Amino acid sequence: MQHLNRWFDAGRRKAVAGRIAMVLALAATAGWPGTAHTESSPAAYKTESGPYGVRVIDNHVLPAETGQRSLRARIAFPEGEGPFPLVVFSHGFACYRESYSGLTDHWASHGYVVVQPEHPDCPTSPVRLRPQDATRMHYIRISDVERVLDALFAPGEDVPGLTGNIDYGRKVMAGHSFGGMIAQIIWGQPLRDPESSGSVSHARDFDAAIIMSGPGTMPQMADGAFTGLRGPMLVSGGTRDTRNAGDGVIYPWEWRLQAYERSPPGNKYSVVLEEGDHYLGGLICRDDRGGPQNRGGAPDVEGQTILAGVSTAFLDAWMNDDAAARQFLGELDRHAGITGGRARFARK
Repeated sequence: MQHLNRWFDAGRRKAVAGRIAMVLALAATAGWPGTAHTESSPAAYKTESGPYGVRVIDNHVLPAETGQRSLRARIAFPEGEGPFPLVVFSHGFACYRESYSGLTDHWASHGYVVVQPEHPDCPTSPVRLRPQDATRMHYIRISDVERVLDALFAPGEDVPGLTGNIDYGRKVMAGHSFGGMIAQIIWGQPLRDPESSGSVSHARDFDAAIIMSGPGTMPQMADGAFTGLRGPMLVSGGTRDTRNAGDGVIYPWEWRLQAYERSPPGNKYSVVLEEGDHYLGGLICRDDRGGPQNRGGAPDVEGQTILAGVSTAFLDAWMNDDAAARQFLGELDRHAGITGGRARFARK
């Protein structure tokens, strides 16, 4: 099996990823952009890079059983002694894995192993989608997540610096857009059986979930599906993050917050970026997806910085039982001032 290992080097990534990392570091010196602090006001949480060097494997090829397609994963992990919690991240439809590095590698620098399977709709996937796959993409992606858990570092596999350094007892499912829906499904949102119309759960053994711009109610979901989202969950969206699938129906941005609004209370948190769009101005998913034609604008470094800090607080709170992170989340709905009014926070 071929491993493309290398040390993390922002200058060797896409230029956009390097710029993100640089601006995140600069923004961290003054908290979130536009912030005015006093001694009594709370501080932004870990917007700066963490204490760990980050190592990246661009295309780790997962072991495959007979008949399974070849599946690659991008892996970012801390250089240091673990074991470290695991984050499995599902990218948006037709998105590039590395386009999320401003967030995923930020998490890795704070002590998390982040695995990003390359679903077949990814533009770089060597295995292309077939027409008959269109109606079963949910199940293909669910299977990809299962393969990360079941086959990653199988007996005989050895990745120096990583093998034996993952704590599989602490794991988070995360995703953006269509990947956000996969995260919702894996976290407990049942699907409607296409034959019986009954409710079918595809939940897996994760400890928390991060949903970025996930979907609201869709025909594939079982009735009352959001009530299955019972554990710790962070949901994010933006006021320009509408849903437009090309069918002429545009849902308002609130549609993307349904996972938060309609799920049972208890350890739930939401972040809404004022003027935030689906692609953070092209900083995530694909750098050609920003701009006015996609209901976006300039690269949204502020939005990315806010999400980096709050999501790291969420991970620290629920994966490491960190007291400072728990306090930050416990007062999340009172922290909008930290962002200069750029974000709305809620908890329940």
